[in-house]
Amino acid sequence: MMEYGNVREIFPGIGCAWTDASGKTTAEYYGVADRESNTPVNRDTVFPACSVSKFITAICVMKLQEQGVMDIDDPVNRYLRQWKLRSPGGSESSASIRSVLCHTAGIVDGDDAFFGLRRNDPEISLADILEGKTAYNNRPVRAEKPQGEAFEYSEAGYCVLQQLLQETMQKSFDDIVRDTLFIPLGLTSTFFATPGNTARFENRMATGYDEEGLPIPGRFPSVPDLAASGLWSTPEELLIIAKEFLEAYHGRSGFLQKKTVREMVKPVEKFPWTGLGLFIGENDTLISRGWGENGQCMLKMHCGTGEIAAVMTNRNPGVDQQTSGVEWLADRKPCEGNQVFFGNPDDIESRMSC
Repeated sequence: MMEYGNVREIFPGIGCAWTDASGKTTAEYYGVADRESNTPVNRDTVFPACSVSKFITAICVMKLQEQGVMDIDDPVNRYLRQWKLRSPGGSESSASIRSVLCHTAGIVDGDDAFFGLRRNDPEISLADILEGKTAYNNRPVRAEKPQGEAFEYSEAGYCVLQQLLQETMQKSFDDIVRDTLFIPLGLTSTFFATPGNTARFENRMATGYDEEGLPIPGRFPSVPDLAASGLWSTPEELLIIAKEFLEAYHGRSGFLQKKTVREMVKPVEKFPWTGLGLFIGENDTLISRGWGENGQCMLKMHCGTGEIAAVMTNRNPGVDQQTSGVEWLADRKPCEGNQVFFGNPDDIESRMSC
């Protein structure tokens, strides 16, 4: 076993999928989606994608720009009517959609925010989050710092984008993303966790386990900030999205324009590690990470070779992806000749060392 030989002890369930330079896709699934019922992970298991949601939200925003619905260099307030992004003094902020997408709008999350909401708790609306009216986000969403001067990774910023999309399109965020992205790409196991979608997919959703390894009450938390962290998917369907994204990068997509993707992956001035809704790694690698109460995941794309990796799990390991082994899983090569492999937890050691 390699450096992360304890990876099977950290995560109850793991799903991995890779696309190599030739375009061949390989997937491996290990462990259990639910320990109590001993339900094994398989290719139908849907995992929490956590902050990979931001990548999906950014694609939708950019797709609407392609359609002429919005311009990301406009202030967000041009499209907001029911609620406005303001400065601490109360005046309307001039922060652009672009600055929110890349976390440079000066928006700061509340202390210990976006954590701990359970499915049987009283409902929290997007308006509650934006106005900081609950413990879920106890800080009113404001542009507290000058645009472009600081990088502040912000769940609240993507709540602003969710509000903007809903007001602009006059329909729910879930419907917008489904019609803009999921249906055109033929995705059937990727969704945002609205109550309706949760009811539809619950028997396939992986139970989440906290940092202590205990199941989340209600199996997984409630996440009202959908655009920031409400996505659920499978590794193989994340690969479909990523593959289309890289096809567009090379001008070969009928879904996204080349200039759209090139704009998303252009390093942000002063903060060259970030693009729009994703992060920029070394050697032409693009990265989207997710880490929440009930899981950790990672999506990596190589612009030059077309290689893609998606790793999804159902536990908060309490450490980042590099330390937990999620990034190691993304970077490793699958077993030769394997297309889809299903294994019990004891099989993972032999498979990962091949």
